[in-house]
Amino acid sequence: MHQTQRLRRGIRNLIHYHLQESINPHWLISFHYSEGKTHEAEVLGDTQDLKRKLQRLIYQARNKSIKGAGAYPYPKLLFFHEVSHQGTGQYHTHLIVEALPSSLNTQAAVEHLFSKTLPEKVKALSKWKSINIQRIHPDPSDHWRISNYLSKQTTPEHLSLDPFSSDLLSTTQCTYNRSKGNQ
Repeated sequence: MHQTQRLRRGIRNLIHYHLQESINPHWLISFHYSEGKTHEAEVLGDTQDLKRKLQRLIYQARNKSIKGAGAYPYPKLLFFHEVSHQGTGQYHTHLIVEALPSSLNTQAAVEHLFSKTLPEKVKALSKWKSINIQRIHPDPSDHWRISNYLSKQTTPEHLSLDPFSSDLLSTTQCTYNRSKGNQ
């Protein structure tokens, strides 16, 4: 029991650190997968597919009028996978995302993105289960509530935070120089 509590506390503190210091959280989005998603490895692969297609849609919606702006900075994403409490063993995902391009950054646009656009492109997403989209406020107490909520299913056997799909490194840690001589 102590190991689980320490692990959960550590993950909760890691999430809180990222919400406070590493990213500028804007949306908390909860969504479901199509029937039968009970294997974590499948969900992790589906998440990678979702992330690629979401980034493509975000890139297409960027402000193209800004010339010479350099590399496009994608909004950072944090993924958390949980198992249903209703005994089905099926997964659902919570996603924390920074502000999206202005054409996508309204409640209605995010709802359309996750209820219509993405389920058409990512076959693993449910087309009929509910989606919950909430605006995250920059209040530290809100960040603690979210950190507690997203770490609740963490055990030594299951880590709700998806370290493979989440953007856990800060921008300075991710930058590198790919000049012609370094390729």
